[in-house]
Amino acid sequence: MQIKHRQACEFIGRSIEIEGKGVHDPGYSQEKTAFYKKLFQIGMMKELMPLSKDKKGYAVIIPIEKGIRYFAGVLSDNNLDGYEQLEIASQDYTVFAAQEGLSRHLFDQLEDRFFSDKEQAASYNGKEILEVLVNGDPANAEVELWVPITRD
Repeated sequence: MQIKHRQACEFIGRSIEIEGKGVHDPGYSQEKTAFYKKLFQIGMMKELMPLSKDKKGYAVIIPIEKGIRYFAGVLSDNNLDGYEQLEIASQDYTVFAAQEGLSRHLFDQLEDRFFSDKEQAASYNGKEILEVLVNGDPANAEVELWVPITRD
């Protein structure tokens, strides 16, 4: 775990809304996986990767009133018809990393680790959480989870 500052950034991709309770609901996992699989099947990541600034895949967990909006895409300030743009403000993050396993399982484990620690969970600032697929291989993944925090 590290604390890092990330400058404001923009993403391009697609999103869905998933009903649940808060940003960390175990019930989201299946729908996140199904959504990402669908996007891979239709070739979204292959189409967007040439526009990526860092050649990594991103998912963003955006809190909404009745659950989350789950955004998947790449870091890019380009606009492309048929895709959404998402801007994330500059802020501090607690960053966790994991590797060697299915990306969804690794992300879920890292989220559980953060939110099961009461002190860490209390530092969450209520903003967008970033899931980063560092190596591009969801079956044997290297991932990072960026949870935005309020620093004292």
